[in-house]
Amino acid sequence: GSVRKNQISSGINAEYGVALEPGRGTLFPVDENKVAIMDSKVPTFAETWAAMEKLVEAGKCKNIGLSNFNIAQIEEVLKTAKIKPANLQVESHPHLPNLELLEFCKKNNMSFVAYSPLANPGSVFRKEDQVDLLHDVDVLKIAEKHGKSAGQVLIRYQIDKGNCVIPKSVTPARIEQNLDVFGFSLDASDMDTLNNMYKKVGPKGYRTCGVLHWKHSPNYPFASEL
Repeated sequence: GSVRKNQISSGINAEYGVALEPGRGTLFPVDENKVAIMDSKVPTFAETWAAMEKLVEAGKCKNIGLSNFNIAQIEEVLKTAKIKPANLQVESHPHLPNLELLEFCKKNNMSFVAYSPLANPGSVFRKEDQVDLLHDVDVLKIAEKHGKSAGQVLIRYQIDKGNCVIPKSVTPARIEQNLDVFGFSLDASDMDTLNNMYKKVGPKGYRTCGVLHWKHSPNYPFASEL
């Protein structure tokens, strides 16, 4: 979001690494075929990160981080960064645990922020035969074992991996339930089951927020999954 004069943001993230064409009167320009128009100049990650570092130096924000970057892209940022990324925000749940990315973040002292921890049960981008994690038999067994809901287990899964987690809901009762995840923890058997659940949907798991309408960008972060 924008930072107004005399307003300090706690943090700003660079999203996806995909650059869209500026000066088109919209943040998301598309051509006559509704295809996203990429920035013809393709600014480097170093240029973008340097501009974000200036926001910290000017006191406009306290922290800067990344969102939806892959390991190679993060390494590219780290090569020239004067201020290291504070965090990485990515989709993460048992169908897409991102374990390698999590270990990379730990080694580089970056907090790992998991969005869509319930795997977007209402998403139109889900595979037709993909089982909703909230109704997955293994998740439900773990939930019954701890006397919790499937959603609470999926949120606790992120906490017990040492991650920050940002579930989304518009239902007051579910928001309250999502916060009630600190009276229990998952054991090693639970974690092993959840860590390996991605194998049910493919060798690399399944991403529900793949933003495939940007896949023609040279910086599309999930090209290896196509």
